[in-house]
Formats: sequence, structure tokens, C-alpha cells
Amino acid sequence: MKARQTTAALLFAVALGVSGCGGGGEAEQDAATKVVATDFVALGDSYAAGLGAGNYGDDKQCRQSRDGGYPQLFAKEQATPFTKVTDVACSGAVINDVRYKQLPALTETTGVVTLTVGGNDAGWTGSLQDCLFGDDAGCATSVETSVKKAEGTLPAALDDLYKAIRTAAPNAKVYVLGYPHLVAEPGKSGVTCQQLNDARRKSLNEGADSLVDLIKGRAEAQEGFTFVDVREAFKGHEACTKEPWIHAVGDDISETFHPNADGYQAYLKALVAAA
Repeated sequence: MKARQTTAALLFAVALGVSGCGGGGEAEQDAATKVVATDFVALGDSYAAGLGAGNYGDDKQCRQSRDGGYPQLFAKEQATPFTKVTDVACSGAVINDVRYKQLPALTETTGVVTLTVGGNDAGWTGSLQDCLFGDDAGCATSVETSVKKAEGTLPAALDDLYKAIRTAAPNAKVYVLGYPHLVAEPGKSGVTCQQLNDARRKSLNEGADSLVDLIKGRAEAQEGFTFVDVREAFKGHEACTKEPWIHAVGDDISETFHPNADGYQAYLKALVAAA
């Protein structure tokens, strides 16, 4: 609770006017132009949109959860409400979608930004499909290809995105949230999970680590950016465990390998702890 109150105080503190002699002058003008940045904007892909949490309304394109994604949960968590909450996260978004379609939501009054993006750029969905429906060697090769693609293209793309965020929202604190391991560690689940045997789980989790560590490194290099690692928060609750917080293959195929309601609560706790 103490951390939460401290976060709220920091987010909504306003700059105090600089005291001056004789009344007026440059100090008074500077105080008058101080921006109160108390708005919240959520950016990103399906993990930011809350896909898997349900309650999407009529949103058939972005599948943005109205109340179950971590941005909505975080906004409700604040002791002092944000002045304005804007959620433009969209399932399927890649880095350039965020940069060119979502960043117009940012302004100088934006005080907090959350972001999850990069998995789609790496081709992670294709690797998951290859691991589900191919063989062990094909799974390993597909994951390796995704990792190499990410290492070759994501660093520059993320740097450009983060700089664009800082330009559009110069007063914001930016929280970049990563991705969890999607499947249980090899040999530890005690639950069968379709074709995802130990070898394929090992490939998927090592690939996820490479992607998350890359995003973490680029985010932490930016001033005013905080990376939120959720891998530990999901430990023991991945798909293929007895109490999963990740959807396995189910009736709604779009939710496959996305967090469920408990998973987004885990995202929230990790975010609150870092804020």
C-alpha cells in the first residue's frame, strides 16, 4: 500500500511556482506554463489490450477487454484517479502500428504510459503454431528464426518507438511490460498439453527469454522508462500447469496463449510493484 500511495503522489504532483522578488518576471511566467500531466494512455498489442480477459463488447478488431486488461485494472487501482484514461491498444499490433496509429493519443498532459509490443514483430504466433502442429525439430527451427528476426530488427525499431513516445509525451513516466513464459518448464507441470512436450516447451521458453531480454535492454536504456518483467509473476501458472493463468487451445482460438483474468491480475501486481 505504501508503494501504491507513493506512486499516486508522484504521478499527480504538480510543479510548485518558483518564488521571486518584486512579483512577476521570468519565474512567474515559468510557473504559469508548467504542465500538469495527469492523463493515462495505454499502448500496445493483444497483451496490452487484454485479449483473454473477456468482455470485448462489439470490438471485433482489437478485441480490447473493457475491464479485464492490465491497463483498466491499473487505472482503477489509483487512489487519485487519472484525469483522463485513453486505451488504444489493439490485438495484432506491431511496433509500427503503435508508432503511427496509437501515438496520436499522447500529449504533454500524459503523465503515465503503459506499453507491451514486439511479439508480433518477431513472428511469435507462427512459432507457436509450428510448435503445436509440427515436430520437435521444426519447433526449434521456427523459434530460432523468430529470435534471429527479433535480434535483427527490433533494437532499432524499439529505439525509434521509445524516442517517439518521449517526444509525444515529454512529461510521462513510461512502463514497458514484457511477456511471460507461455508454457510450463519441461518436466514440471504434471499436465499434458497437446503436442507441447519437454523439447518444445524448452524451445518456446528460451525463445521468450531472448525476446523479453531484448525488449528489456532497449527500454532500460531510455530515461524515464521502466521495464516490468512479468515472467516471475507467472511462474508455476503458465499453460500446461494445474492452475494456468495462460489460455491453452480452447473454443476462442484468438485467446490461445494469452493471459486469462488471473493472468492480467498478475500483470497488475507486477506493474504496481514497479510503479
